[in-house]
Amino acid sequence: MAAAPPQLGQARIEQDVLEVIRALLAELGSGQAARNISLTSALERDLGLGSLERVELLVRLEKRFDRRLPDTLAQNAETPADWVRALSVGQAARRPRERYRVEQPAREAPPAPDSARTWVEVLRHHAALEPDRVQIHLLEGDSGQDISYGKLLEKASSVAVALRERGLAPNQTVAIMLPTSSDFFYAFFGVMLAGGVAVPIYPPARPDKIEEYVERQVKILRNAEVRFLISFDRARAVSKLMSLGLPSLLGVTSVAELELIAQEGGSRLRSSDVQPADIAFIQYTSGSTGDPKGVVLTQANVLANVRGIGWSVKFRPDDAVVTWLPLYHDMGLIGSWLFSVYHGAPITVLSPVDFLSRPERWLWALHDSGGTLCPAPNFAYELCARKIRDEALQGLDLSRWRVAINAGEAVLPETLARFAQRFEPYGFHREAFVPCYGLAESSVALTFPAIDRAPVIDTIERDTFAHGGRAIAVNGARRDGPEVLESTNGSSPDAAEGTADDSRVIRFVANGAPLPGHEVRLVDENGRAAGERVQARILFRGPSRTPGYYRNPEATAAVIDAAGWMDSGDLGYWARGELFVTGRAKDLIIKAGHNIVPQAIEAAAAEVKGVRRGCVAAFGSRDPQSGTEKVIVVAETRESGHEERKRIESEITRRAGAAAAPPDQVILVPPHSIPKTSSGKIRRNETRRLFEERRLGGAARSPAIQMASLAFGNAGAWAVKAGRGLQLATYRAYTSIIRSAILALTSSLVAGLPGSRRKARLARASARWLLRLTGAPVRIEGASGLSGDGPVLLVANRAGPLDALVLAATLPVPFVLADSGEVAFMPHPARSLLQHLVIGPVPDAVEPAGGRLRDRIRHTLKAGHSVLVLPDNAATGPAAFSRFRLDAFHAAVLTSRPIVPVAVRGTAHVLDPRHHGVDHNATITIGRPIDPGSCSERELVDLRDRVRSEIAELCR
Repeated sequence: MAAAPPQLGQARIEQDVLEVIRALLAELGSGQAARNISLTSALERDLGLGSLERVELLVRLEKRFDRRLPDTLAQNAETPADWVRALSVGQAARRPRERYRVEQPAREAPPAPDSARTWVEVLRHHAALEPDRVQIHLLEGDSGQDISYGKLLEKASSVAVALRERGLAPNQTVAIMLPTSSDFFYAFFGVMLAGGVAVPIYPPARPDKIEEYVERQVKILRNAEVRFLISFDRARAVSKLMSLGLPSLLGVTSVAELELIAQEGGSRLRSSDVQPADIAFIQYTSGSTGDPKGVVLTQANVLANVRGIGWSVKFRPDDAVVTWLPLYHDMGLIGSWLFSVYHGAPITVLSPVDFLSRPERWLWALHDSGGTLCPAPNFAYELCARKIRDEALQGLDLSRWRVAINAGEAVLPETLARFAQRFEPYGFHREAFVPCYGLAESSVALTFPAIDRAPVIDTIERDTFAHGGRAIAVNGARRDGPEVLESTNGSSPDAAEGTADDSRVIRFVANGAPLPGHEVRLVDENGRAAGERVQARILFRGPSRTPGYYRNPEATAAVIDAAGWMDSGDLGYWARGELFVTGRAKDLIIKAGHNIVPQAIEAAAAEVKGVRRGCVAAFGSRDPQSGTEKVIVVAETRESGHEERKRIESEITRRAGAAAAPPDQVILVPPHSIPKTSSGKIRRNETRRLFEERRLGGAARSPAIQMASLAFGNAGAWAVKAGRGLQLATYRAYTSIIRSAILALTSSLVAGLPGSRRKARLARASARWLLRLTGAPVRIEGASGLSGDGPVLLVANRAGPLDALVLAATLPVPFVLADSGEVAFMPHPARSLLQHLVIGPVPDAVEPAGGRLRDRIRHTLKAGHSVLVLPDNAATGPAAFSRFRLDAFHAAVLTSRPIVPVAVRGTAHVLDPRHHGVDHNATITIGRPIDPGSCSERELVDLRDRVRSEIAELCR
């Protein structure tokens, strides 16, 4: 078709756009949709054009009009009218794309921080070593930006400061609902630096699935008990809807808002005591087999995994990583980005939308960056092999790509063959393929094959495998022993193409051996070790293994035994020291004693003309009459004609029977009827549920109707939230007035009273009334520890800026403060009020004037007054790091007065009107008195450490 002239009228553009879409629909077999198309037709709901079909439409329209359209148009356009508007604006001719120039660091990566125990240490190590070293090349359409280690730490620190200012406590969860952007990187490490736990979730992408999205994410965030949701502007409406169903949520925010809070507050990042056993983040499983579960991954888990991956791929100091994988997914987050952070390798990042819009961008990113390491799922290699036009690859060089990881879903031999054959002319080496196996419960990776070899493909007898689970090799292998491992055509995937329709065999790709320090064993239904080439359940353990599922002890106990072995839920077999993964145990269809792998049926059905590739689900459904399972195949198609649909059903039955087993029922449904996970996997259990409830293929509702439904369903929550908001605002104003009035009034009264005892008594009474009138409850535990006679030395940690006031109001014994420094951290006028509780000078003391701290405390204890000692440092970290001066302990020894440890928790925002209504769980725990004995000055250090340890234990 000839190119259109440079300038076209509106009517001509509309006519040509509809013509191009009709032609595409006709080729896809959607004749009826092609006939009924209009400018207002919904691309997905009415025409069945998914993301990949719209990429094809983008390319065709650019060629037809000789113009370059925005890449985001393929994913954002909802009707043909949207394409018309884009073509009507600026009718400049199409120009060759000017790619963002990627400049790699001049020096090779420094040695990885092997001694680091946490990811906070890893980031700080690299930022201190080479702050200007580029860590991330972020590609954004035709532009991009570079993010150095120093910038990453600086921005993440601002996020951390703001989260703490807004009330995030250690080990509380923060959901990160962001697309691939610089904000994601800052938010992820910001949560970690704040001592919180990140919960990455995928952002809303498809308007037609918004109702399902909100319902699913709310379930996840409820389970995680998130305190904050970090979102972005375009998802603001969805974020508000989600927040209605999250009682634990303190607020919805953005990275920009958090940076502004940090900037206005002027606070510096307080150190967070992150430990190897602390949760680094929670990876919610994609849910292809059931409700999503939160996989807990500790700092140590993730570090062990990236170290194991580095060993397996033989990391080199000049390696460069490239990824388009979603950052909320383990392979993108851990296997790509955190791997590069740890090893000091630069990473070039493009968004999944950019990849899906123009798959060649992934390969050009490898070319431009000199990329050597890159993971991707099987479908990405298949998409590149089939969909990229030759003219988009002119000048491409993939010769530096030495590790092409294929993981995350079943690795198909045919895909390996197609990709290698297509891209070997551009420098790709088939030895670069690394088909490996992993799962979220093992952080991301579990087994790796040897690198620098072509993939090993095992061709086995289908019937023997289906009946008894034994993997007997064919294709020239000995038939008398299961130990022989044959690789097709010298480990080359080429031969797989020629026998793809052979009904006697089934092929699996070798996934290698476990990472260093990890173990894998295969067991039968009775827990006994399975033999060589016998399919069984895959169990594993090692330093990357999750401690369990978040707030789900039942699910954890169901898969982890006393010896630490975890059931992966997957099936596989061993052959000559390598693992071959055959599928999910829950997905296996068992009919009349036959074990049927659903993936084999799905792959066969997908080859039928008229069936949408990647949109087939095979599963078993219990048949009460026969007492066994029926094999059900659900396939998406655009065909509407009766005869054509009968042909498709017949062809699926024939091909599925040849590949595995003939289905009992074939169901054809419209496009986008089969539910999928966020990573694109078929949700077979959900498809089965819809089938059994007879709800498959229902008409999709428009995004507007779905949003209206969600809003109507949450009307009650809106009303409750609005009422609570008004109540909270009123009460915050009240508490602010009460606090200011009481503190100002009593400060003036105390100043005018004669005698230090009266002033101290009024100051303590003022503190008690302040807590009562503002509704700031503080729980006291262990008060019986202060029931003895005589004064004591009270030693407490700091948990908030007003701890001296809180203790004055709550402790059952009167006391004086050891030093004016005890109230130095407090805001005015509380500081003025409590200044009257500070210990007085020693009479007649000359050097220094008023006496040393030890002498003032000793004099006060002898006079019969208890003394409170607080640390010299502010409330910045755990009680175990409190800095206490030895003078107070020496005074207790000299007067033989007991030392009482006091643990303060949850007081960070007491009396702060901005945080009223938040459950602070403020608690004062009084420990047992400690007799100081008659220790020497050298032994004072041991006494101080003993008291500090006791406070830390009480805090736990």
